[in-house]
This record gives sequence, C-alpha cells and structure tokens, in this order.
Amino acid sequence: MGAHISKFYTIPKTLKYWRNPTKEEIKFGHGAIHYRSFDFESCFDENGFQKLKVRASDDKLIYHSASDEYFTTSKAKLQKLIVI
Repeated sequence: MGAHISKFYTIPKTLKYWRNPTKEEIKFGHGAIHYRSFDFESCFDENGFQKLKVRASDDKLIYHSASDEYFTTSKAKLQKLIVI
C-alpha cells in the first residue's frame, strides 16, 4: 500500500512513474527505462492511498511508482489510472 495523500506536506502537480521498455522499443534501440509523470490527483485510489502499480488508460502499459522500490511495486495490485 502506498503513501496516503494526507502525508504530503506540499502537493506536487505530478508524480513520477516508470516502466520497462516494450519489445518494439528494444528492437528500435530504445531499451532504457521509460519515465512518465501523471497528474497528482489521479495517482490515488478512492481511500486516498497512492497507486503503486498502474495501467495507464491511454497507452495500456504498466507503470510502477518511482518513489517506491520495485520489490514493493511489483507485488502491488494492478490498478487503472485514467489519463486525461
């Protein structure tokens, strides 16, 4: 379970997530880890806890929270993140 929204002293505009490259990206030489920022408010579930492992609604790829260890995020429940 991620951090609760009430634990943030200052509210950033976005939170950073990362993902592994797809097979197509590796094929074309873009094999590095890819980072993406999502709107702060959309990164939390209905109970106010940060979503650690999400599938973005626009590209359907799985992202992990960059502020937590992979061991923690890989075991987390996959949640949907609506991208506006």
